[in-house]
Parts: sequence; C-alpha cells; structure tokens
Amino acid sequence: METSIDWIPAGRTFGFDELVFWKGKGSLPFNSAAARIDTIVLGPHAGARLPAELQPFVDPALTRRKQYDYSDAITSPLGRAWAAADPAVIFVECPHSRVVLDPNRAPPADAMSSLREFFRRLERLRADESVSFAGIDAIRPITFSGEAVLTPPATEAQWAGLAAALAAGRKLGHDRYRDACNRVIDAVLDARPKDAALLVVGLHDTMNTKMRADGALVVERPVADRLPTLVNFGNKGDAQGEYESEPLSLGAAPMRRIAEAWAYGFKLDAAAVGRAVSLNHPYKGGYEIGHYGEVLAASQRPRVGAFQVEFLREALLGPRATAHLQQPGADWPEVDEAHLKAVVTSLVEAGQWLRT
Repeated sequence: METSIDWIPAGRTFGFDELVFWKGKGSLPFNSAAARIDTIVLGPHAGARLPAELQPFVDPALTRRKQYDYSDAITSPLGRAWAAADPAVIFVECPHSRVVLDPNRAPPADAMSSLREFFRRLERLRADESVSFAGIDAIRPITFSGEAVLTPPATEAQWAGLAAALAAGRKLGHDRYRDACNRVIDAVLDARPKDAALLVVGLHDTMNTKMRADGALVVERPVADRLPTLVNFGNKGDAQGEYESEPLSLGAAPMRRIAEAWAYGFKLDAAAVGRAVSLNHPYKGGYEIGHYGEVLAASQRPRVGAFQVEFLREALLGPRATAHLQQPGADWPEVDEAHLKAVVTSLVEAGQWLRT
C-alpha cells in the first residue's frame, strides 16, 4: 500500500460539481434535486490531501498514515455513498486537509498570529508544561496524536512563504467548500416549502486510539474522551440534548428522535443503545453546526436545525481495516466497500424511519 504523502497538484481548484454529491448527479441537475432534499450533509474534514503549495513546509517525517489519521477521510466515501443511496440527502465535502484552514473552526481574525502562538505553546508542551490549543487551532500544525504536519518556520522569510502558501491553498479549497455549502443551503431553503423539514449534518469520525511512534493506532484515549461504539450526536446541549450553556443548534426533542431513528436503522436493541449512542459526549458539536444552526433559525422555519455526527471511526473502517491500523506502518488501508455499504443501508433506513 502507498505510504507517501497524498498531494493535490499546485494551482488545482475545485468547482461546485466536484464538491457536491446527490442521487442522480450527472443526469439530474442540482437545481432540480434541491426541492427533494431534507438532509444536507457537510464533510469539513473529508479531505485528507495536501495542496502542493505547502510542500516546502510539510514535516519530512509525515507519512500517509499520519496524514489520513489527521483527517476524517472515511467520511468522503461515506458521504458520497449516502447521498447516492438516498434521494433526500446531499453531501458537500472539503477537498483539502484541515491543516490549510479548518472549516469546523471559527474563522480566525489573524490566522498566522494564531499559528505562531500555537508553535510557541507546542514548545512549552514538549517541555512538559500543560497547555491548551483551544481558540488557536484553525491552522493546526500537528495531528491529534502529536505528530508534526508543518515544520515551524525559522526565519521571517519562511513565515511569509508559509503564509502565502496557506492563503493560496485556502482560496483553492477551503473557500470553494464554504461557497458550496452556502449555495446548497440557500438553494434548498428556497426550493423547500416553508413548513418542510431541513437538517444540516456535520459528518465526522474519531478513533478511540491515538498513534504510537511506530504508526500503530493503539494508544487509548482517556476514558472521558472516548466515543461510544457507534456515534455521538452533538446539538450543543447536555446528555439529553437539552439546553445547557449555549444556544442549541437543533431542539432537544428532534435530536432525541434522530437518535431513536438511528437506533432503528442500525438495529440496536435497548441494551445496545446505551453503549452505542451518546448525546453531546464527548463532543457537543463544532463551529459549522453552530453557524448553520443560526442560519436556519434565522429563516424562521419550524422544522429546521443542525447537528454534528461523530462516528467512532472503527465502526466505519470495519474490523479488517481497523486491525491493519493497529499494526506498525505508514500506509492507510483501502475502503472496505462491503462494510461501508452496510453502514449506508442503515443510514437510509434511519432516514426513512424519521420521515414517517
């Protein structure tokens, strides 16, 4: 399997049709499909590839496994397959790795100042200080296992070069993704009746293990950070989906009903649900669902909202690919198509249950 970095050629930009997927795409125009859509799925971390503009600044020890572990790469084939199987679902994916600029972080006032501060705190962390990267990781130069993605510039000229490369990458990928998200949401709102349901879903995944020095994904997360065996839903609330400290992106009752629909779709009995599904633990949801929750609330429609889906990555990879990643290595396994198809079938059944 391939172990080298997965690059996007320099200057490569992405059009709307390359980022947006719906059932019948190729024969059914987007504007014709918009009226039937009730679920807009966003994949802000679906892209793992790095724009070649960043090549001079990428750590030489980065491998494809580190690169893909840093992303939610399995959400790309999942989101595309989900949209291809359910005519009421549309999927929008970001083509670039989150290192260019994370679409699920609030847009920073000064991205480069935040990045400089990140590197300063990283030095302190490596000196055994306790630090937080919250609020400064819209450009995150390390993976969540602590593996280096970008090398810290040594001179002001290098800082200027990195800033230019990141800005170029942002225009080529991140900005095109955000434009596509906005266009899809606006078009679907315009095409749908005022009383029709509309959900925006932030699609993510996380492993319950981090990477060891040899590439094996076997270092267990602290218990408080672990996902249930299938999925965590986030609507900015508490463990029942109720208001806690910030506005809900989706009401508590519809959030719980969605969890019930997924339990049906994934054939979870009452005993399994408690292990397999959680609300707002360990993740309440990030920037996108808060932002688009506000957009939908401002539309003053009665049956709209946004929520985050954080799959346990192992549940999407399947046992074979998971076992492969638990061994030392620098590659990333191929998608288990049969396993992913079964996940999509469950998602479609959950959607059908919810609509009836």
